[in-house]
Amino acid sequence: MKLCERRLTRVGVLLVLFSVAAPAVAVEAHMYRCKDKNGRVYYSDRPGMECQGGESDELTKHGLVLERPDALRPGETEEERQARLAQQRQDRALLQTYSSEQQIEEAKKRSLENPLLAVKYAKKKLAIYTDRLSELRAREVGYSIDGKDTPLSLIEEIDATLSDIARLEYELETKQRSVDRVIDRYEADKERYRQLVEAYDKQKR
Repeated sequence: MKLCERRLTRVGVLLVLFSVAAPAVAVEAHMYRCKDKNGRVYYSDRPGMECQGGESDELTKHGLVLERPDALRPGETEEERQARLAQQRQDRALLQTYSSEQQIEEAKKRSLENPLLAVKYAKKKLAIYTDRLSELRAREVGYSIDGKDTPLSLIEEIDATLSDIARLEYELETKQRSVDRVIDRYEADKERYRQLVEAYDKQKR
């Protein structure tokens, strides 16, 4: 029970860290600096109306500029910024959904139930048609041994069965890829969750 509480507390703290719009030092901030369209600089204890649409910075009580998480970082491209913000949104969603790796594993098992059943059913159908083809081939060999021509109806049935097998093999491959995608997605979630928790534990140390 205590271990579960510690996990929930750790995840809760991580959520707070990802939900805060600025670093922890933002609690010290009490001043905003902004520049209007004419380049004039204003200072105030709240975002100024004078600078709507212009540049704006939040400052600590010591005058240090706080980073805006949604702003471009030095040397960062707009594409990189968008990717960073998207990753942050994904991380928040991950932490809001799960409180342990075990929960992610259980969610993976639930998500795999239907895809695995579909794969099992496809394999069973494929086995039936494969056995049928073996029977037809055996009959074809029998005609050959007897020195007789293979009936057209048997040739057509063999061709139809081969076509069915090719279709079923494709369906099986498609369904197996669906299973693999589910596994890959949840394994990636577990790895990212582990990284977030480890990063938090390092910050504590």
